[in-house]
Amino acid sequence: MRDAEREEETEGRMDLIFWESHLNFLKMNLRSHFCDNIRQIGNIPMYSTEFGELAHKTQIKAGWRQSNKNDASRQIVQSYSRQHGIRMRLLDLESLRRCGADLSPDVVEQLDTTSTTTAPGIRRRMLKGRRDDVSNMADFSRALGVSIQIICRGLIRYSRHNLPPERRLPEHPEILESLPVELLTQLEIPVLAFQETEIYEIQRVRCTGALNFRNHGSRNDWVWVLAGTEDMHGTLWGRLPAKLVTLLKIRDHRCEDRARRLAGVQFVSSVNSRRISDVHSLVTVQMKDDPREFTVVDIGTILGLAHLIPEGDRRWIANSRIDLSTFNEVY
Repeated sequence: MRDAEREEETEGRMDLIFWESHLNFLKMNLRSHFCDNIRQIGNIPMYSTEFGELAHKTQIKAGWRQSNKNDASRQIVQSYSRQHGIRMRLLDLESLRRCGADLSPDVVEQLDTTSTTTAPGIRRRMLKGRRDDVSNMADFSRALGVSIQIICRGLIRYSRHNLPPERRLPEHPEILESLPVELLTQLEIPVLAFQETEIYEIQRVRCTGALNFRNHGSRNDWVWVLAGTEDMHGTLWGRLPAKLVTLLKIRDHRCEDRARRLAGVQFVSSVNSRRISDVHSLVTVQMKDDPREFTVVDIGTILGLAHLIPEGDRRWIANSRIDLSTFNEVY
């Protein structure tokens, strides 16, 4: 009799589980609207789950680990509210100090020793793989296979558009050609891991020019470059794919210890007015007419590796779904 009751109770539980198991909830319903919304209005950052997931990790999971697991919900709320209140108070006091308010010495000392920000330190991009056969502009031109006039024109354009007048490169051809130059073959870019605030992934971008890379031909990687504000370049939100042509350091003629860390890239242009395709929901790009022309940019504007899929003659599909981070930033 007990076995029959136990079996009946088990069947009742399973019926209840299957009865409440369905896909009729908000997240699943939103997915049915993504395609139409992207085609109609482009990017849909309002559907991003990054902020919610990150808040769940830093507020809920971290609070759970720090609690004693006894009535953890109350401890998490109290701890987070206390930390938030302290941070707000410190920001208020810091604002009062900037406005010249008369604060007690104890408060000033506390402000000097307490950091009100929790953001991790930004890691630097690293240039590696220095070539020993390049030391000046003539060597650089020969290794790159581009005339000195084109190189100087690109450097002057970069200097005028990106540097303040007192720190610009010299524009006289003879002085510019005499500056010490280093040619490098690798750039290490620290990229924050998806939904992380302190964990970085190192992306190694290669640029060997005409030299072979590990006996398998030359390698010049595709990269994402920040080429404008978020309202530029349509669906790509201010970023453009580009082929990395060269990596260089050029010494400042007024200070030998100061060097500009630059990159030469060949930007591609977007097809179909920078809108996504109705076929594959991705952006199609094509190489510009003159492959010898390149743009000089600061290496800080290189965001990471890009994945381009060949589509035809001098055309590629910019794969913005290669990883969750790229997908989240573009869409």
